[in-house]
Amino acid sequence: MNTYAVLWTYTADAEKVDRHKDSHMQYIKSLAAGGAIVEGGAWRDGSGALIIFRASDREQIRGYLDADPFTTEGVIVATQIHEWVAAIGPIARI
Repeated sequence: MNTYAVLWTYTADAEKVDRHKDSHMQYIKSLAAGGAIVEGGAWRDGSGALIIFRASDREQIRGYLDADPFTTEGVIVATQIHEWVAAIGPIARI
């Protein structure tokens, strides 16, 4: 398994973000419970988020992201996916 850092930028429409937050969080929690998400959270200013995934490849990550309600409902306006090698800290020991 590989580790990926996903950086999201949200729409500036805060009402849209709030409207889909519950379904998004249910989905994200299910991925975390299954081991696909290691860590994640939104930027304090509400402009986006960082999520650390474990997956076999980029296509698997893309599948996770494409199924997220924040993606399907247009909350996400930009996505960056980076394969990441954790050198120190708890994630490096996974």
